[in-house]
Amino acid sequence: MKPAEPKNVNMRLISKPLSHIVKSTLTGALLTHSAMAAEPKDPEQYKQELLTIERRLDAKLKELDEKLKRLEYLEQRESARMTDAAPVAPENAAPIATTPVKVEKIAPVQTAEEKKSDKADAKPKEGFANVSYGKNGFEFRTENDKFSLAIQNRIQARYAIPFDSDPRSLSDLERDDSSFMIRRARTRLRGHAYWPWLQFYLQYDWSQPVLRDLTLTIDKYKWAKLWVGRGKVFYNDERVTSSANQQFVNRSIVNDLFTVDRQQGVQVFGNLFPGAWHDISYYAGVFTGLGVGESSNDDDHMMYSGRLQWNPLGGQMPFSQSDIEYHEEPALNFAVAAATNRSRCTVFATDSNSCRDLPGLAAGQDGQYRINQMMEEVRFKWRGFSMQHEMHWKEVVDTFKSQGDPARKTNMMGGLVQAGYFPHYLFPLIPKNLEFAGRYAFVDPNTGFKNDRQQEASGVVTYFFNGHLNKVNFQVSHLTIGNQSNQRYWLQWDLTF
Repeated sequence: MKPAEPKNVNMRLISKPLSHIVKSTLTGALLTHSAMAAEPKDPEQYKQELLTIERRLDAKLKELDEKLKRLEYLEQRESARMTDAAPVAPENAAPIATTPVKVEKIAPVQTAEEKKSDKADAKPKEGFANVSYGKNGFEFRTENDKFSLAIQNRIQARYAIPFDSDPRSLSDLERDDSSFMIRRARTRLRGHAYWPWLQFYLQYDWSQPVLRDLTLTIDKYKWAKLWVGRGKVFYNDERVTSSANQQFVNRSIVNDLFTVDRQQGVQVFGNLFPGAWHDISYYAGVFTGLGVGESSNDDDHMMYSGRLQWNPLGGQMPFSQSDIEYHEEPALNFAVAAATNRSRCTVFATDSNSCRDLPGLAAGQDGQYRINQMMEEVRFKWRGFSMQHEMHWKEVVDTFKSQGDPARKTNMMGGLVQAGYFPHYLFPLIPKNLEFAGRYAFVDPNTGFKNDRQQEASGVVTYFFNGHLNKVNFQVSHLTIGNQSNQRYWLQWDLTF
């Protein structure tokens, strides 16, 4: 019976080195060839050539021996791994490097149709977006910049004592309902679609709740921009400036009675002759005139508004209070605005019941009241100092009353002036982010009556952790109606992220 051949016979060599075997075989072949060949003309030169060949052959065979020894060691290590035995390293073998072996994948054979399909799939996909975080929150932007979306949230927590809302009567001054509250809790979405100049903005208030803003803006030309949707009418700075960017905890007592607030409609605005002494900004709009609480008008009359602003030092300031930017050069804006509307509304607010009635006036019917109002405004900022002033006039005409009725018209006046400063720029020991501000405001709800004047004198201290995005305010207000007054205290943390 023929014995079985040993496994891996090509790996188990005889004890004599392979190089000696190969060398003897080749040497014998050379000698046989020499015997059969004619005697060389120069035996000495022929001998040297043979020695050179032998040395080269020795080097190659030595290298081959080393490789075979390494291969034998690897085989032993693999066998040891399977049998838990330790491999025996070959004698005089060089260290074995653990260089990873690069394995090349063999691509499958493709038909012409498959290759064509792959080329179609290789086109850039519009779905991939870059993610970043900035002043507008978390921003997602496609690589081709056709689409962007920024998501931002805001929380405004407030403590008020002895009451929160502005007093409009003597009984309001006597309230004692101090409380903690989430005054505002909002989410903002903004970005662009298809083109960088086609911009959208959405803001939802979870504390009420109500959809406050939803607009599309064509922002292609600086001199003419188009705004469509629901949002703030560009009328006066105090109302247009976001509550997040206010200098005080809240707006003055003037705001509730004179605001045009948010409306649904269309606005055109732009900046002309930028940088010149006759730098002009303009705003004009047409709206339904019932606020944001209703989708249709109560009659065929529309609301019209306009604002004209002169920027004599060149450059319009954004609607944002306090000089947190620290203007190295003075910035100054003068503005006038006007609005007219006929509806059942005499005042507005941003909620589901946005069409409201002024104190002392009866609830309106469709198309009952004609509102005419005007405003003038001054804003100034320079090296940490900021100042603004507004003066308002409003006429309410009850069209259901006869021309001779003295109650047909109600005229209102109101105004404010406020200023703030970062004292660090005079006294470096004071923290750089600490601002002190003061405000005086008044309202005369009916110029035909006496002793109904409402006044506010407020002081506020604000520490800005990160500009208007993260700040804490403490405000004290002395509120007066006629000859009676009371104090109100506000402590607030406003955080946007």
